Amino acid sequence: MAKYDNLTCLLADDYSTARRIIKNALKELGFTCLEAEDGEQALAIILQTPLNLVIADVNMPNKNGLELLEDIRDDDNLKDLPVILTLIEPLEDLISAAKELGMNDYLIKPFDVFTLAKVLDKIIVTTGGESL
Repeated sequence: MAKYDNLTCLLADDYSTARRIIKNALKELGFTCLEAEDGEQALAIILQTPLNLVIADVNMPNKNGLELLEDIRDDDNLKDLPVILTLIEPLEDLISAAKELGMNDYLIKPFDVFTLAKVLDKIIVTTGGESL
């Protein structure tokens, strides 16, 4: 049994190869994965589907990762949903802005399953309130 069995993640990235790579890593950890090609599609899924985690790329068309994060944090029903943003380089201004908006953590692409697992271990909490 994988560590995150029975948890669902929405993966939002306009680049299909990135989605496939991250999805494979999440599946290895036990997640069920849903996918969105941009922030607008991601928000529609978030509003209709119970989720345990959102991983969103900062650079997406229609609604970028920061705008998606802001929409999530502005919704009282979603404000506690863990959000990890992905970036291609660690731009301090962008990371600071995302932290101010309530991002839980970030990952620099490319990353491996071990790096992903370390970040998840910090932010995913079980229903009993304890960290996994």
